[in-house]
Amino acid sequence: MIVKSNEILFKPLALTGSLWLFSLFVNFDFPLKTVALVALILAGFWMSSIHKDTLGSICAPALWRFKKSRKWILMAFVFSLALAVYSRIEDGLPPIPSTIGAFVIVAILIGFVEEVVFRGFVQGAAQQWNPTGAVVLASVSHAGYKALLFVFPLQQLNNSALELFGYTFLAGLILGYSRQVTGSLWPAVIAHCFFDFWLYMEQSSAPWWVW
Repeated sequence: MIVKSNEILFKPLALTGSLWLFSLFVNFDFPLKTVALVALILAGFWMSSIHKDTLGSICAPALWRFKKSRKWILMAFVFSLALAVYSRIEDGLPPIPSTIGAFVIVAILIGFVEEVVFRGFVQGAAQQWNPTGAVVLASVSHAGYKALLFVFPLQQLNNSALELFGYTFLAGLILGYSRQVTGSLWPAVIAHCFFDFWLYMEQSSAPWWVW
């Protein structure tokens, strides 16, 4: 049983490690940035392997169903709006954006991709080990990825990297639980995409942290 658990966890942990290595080195100049590029290639390899070997992978129709998830989609919308408004106020921005910038489309895509990676691949691969543990693992994976983006070189943040980790981890638990309960990625995807849309709506160009 222990060996089987280790085998199940290996791929989501390897994917997490690759993503953390990428986020840790992506803000450096070459040649150190090469480490981030290699890590990104490794992350793609592990996602491909998970897709191939995991039952009910990211392309499974059930994962993209709306059935039984409509209530959660509405809750996700309300949750993401409240969190985005709070984040804007904390960053010194008006709670309601006044314009729509060109970057907002990219921001939505970033939110979509992050949910596919963390709630899709990481959580999906770890579910065979333990459904609740998979939610926690995906949340730690996502939070670590976010926090490490701001560690080297040390970046100026309104909050510390540790606080960013905490916020992202708690939000990830809610998003991961929504996938566990509904069997669908839509609540998490909609919550994350709408959060990024509202938070970055006025951006006309990508923030410095977007690689």
